[in-house]
Amino acid sequence: MSFPKVITALMVSIMMAAIQPACANDSYPTKPVKLVVPFPPGGTTDIVARILAQKLGEVLGKSFVVENKAGAGGLVGADYVAKSEADGYTLLLGNSGALATALKLVPSVPYDVVRDFTPISMISDVTIVLAVHPSVPAKNVAELVAYAKSQPGKLNIAIPSIGSMHHLLTEMFKMSAGISAVSVPYKGSAPAVVDLMAGQVQMDFDNLPALATYVDSGKVRALAVASAERSAFLPNIPSMKEAGFPDIVASPWFAMVAPAGTPRPIIQRLNREIVKIMQSDDMKKRLHDQGANARWSTPEECGMFIRTEIDRWAEVVRKANLKM
Repeated sequence: MSFPKVITALMVSIMMAAIQPACANDSYPTKPVKLVVPFPPGGTTDIVARILAQKLGEVLGKSFVVENKAGAGGLVGADYVAKSEADGYTLLLGNSGALATALKLVPSVPYDVVRDFTPISMISDVTIVLAVHPSVPAKNVAELVAYAKSQPGKLNIAIPSIGSMHHLLTEMFKMSAGISAVSVPYKGSAPAVVDLMAGQVQMDFDNLPALATYVDSGKVRALAVASAERSAFLPNIPSMKEAGFPDIVASPWFAMVAPAGTPRPIIQRLNREIVKIMQSDDMKKRLHDQGANARWSTPEECGMFIRTEIDRWAEVVRKANLKM
């Protein structure tokens, strides 16, 4: 074979090698995809994940199977995905706790969010509600503070997950209000709300989707929301800002990420389909009915937002001198 023919054959081989992965990525997925939720079934992250998984399965032609891997405030499931093969078949629906607020509050987080994950898209955000068991004789936040001060150290307040935004807001509220209450950690919203309804804990800063049904039925009483303004879902419930706590303002968010190194064409395909799904009227309504808001973004916007949130909450932890 002449030298020019050798060069031509080599160039063709290189081009074919480059094309094959791209073609494989264009056909993604070719088998079921695991969508890891780092909390127990029934909580907000799980609710949002199952709605999205159904939609992704419909448009991409393969099942998206939700797998709950709870523990350590979402860190166990997040670490599992961080160490999974970067092939697009193991994804994480992470929340603001595992991807931001826990990083400076929980010692020895086993992964680095920026280094170990590739962002895909923002998914949703929700309203946090301060709720109490009906046995608590308080109809507003001021009465709750007075009641807690009358029984120092005797009331229990749920922490839906260690290192979560709810955890930070709970500790900030206790410090700002000057109250002493026992913080009781849980593996997610679902078990925390069960114990709130049972009266095992008397207070809980938790997500609206996890609480809405029980607020409506009177099994728990909503006193305030932690959003900047009143929630359209609970228009008669004041914000924490209105109740005299302007620093208790935050909305938990959810984002989909993949292990670092996941091929760019797979990330782009997932992002493209997720954005279409999140922008659809049906998805907006389904999330709205659960008390959540649909969000979407480019992978780059998602990564930038997560980095901003990491810095923001690290500063909150530092200023408040919060420790585990």
